[in-house]
Amino acid sequence: MIITISREYGAAGRAITHGLAEHLGYRLLDEDLPVVVAARLGTSPEVVEGIEYRPVSFGQRLLRSMNAAVPEAFQPSPEVDDLHADTQRGIEQLIHEAADAGNVIVVGRLGNVVLKDRPNVLRVFLTAPMAWRVAQIVESLGLTEAAAQAEIARVDGGRRAYARETYDFDWGDPHYYDLVLDVSRFGVEGAMALIDAARAPFE
Repeated sequence: MIITISREYGAAGRAITHGLAEHLGYRLLDEDLPVVVAARLGTSPEVVEGIEYRPVSFGQRLLRSMNAAVPEAFQPSPEVDDLHADTQRGIEQLIHEAADAGNVIVVGRLGNVVLKDRPNVLRVFLTAPMAWRVAQIVESLGLTEAAAQAEIARVDGGRRAYARETYDFDWGDPHYYDLVLDVSRFGVEGAMALIDAARAPFE
């Protein structure tokens, strides 16, 4: 059984994924993913972690479009594109290895798309109203409301751009998930219980 969890920043994703992994006895593929991929690629975990939030510049998008139209005339930057491609392959390989072993919760990294062809995957998206998420971040990190809003925009914007640029899909679109939960309505324990109950058809 595999559970993929995508989450808006500030929607209590960490509390839910860690609590659920402990409750179910599942492996949690989260913080250890960039460490393992980095070791395999001979780079740093920060480089791997940054892939999900690295904005693609207008120039890079333009070059890719031109390359698609006239491939012999325009070549992408090998350093940037090769690093991104190698890192993405490493992430996908590790997610598939974890899925092969079974009983795992894959957090982020578009696991729902990477594992889309597997039948025993429960794909979850955690959301909450902006005001609720801002309040959570203000309380947990001690930021001002303005700083919390800016951090939400940065993190979620990076995830949205990563999904669009890497897999050409709209991050957060409910059609890509089996279960979309408003954490503000159910709380951490309630969200965990609903995800646990939703596993039944996939086991």
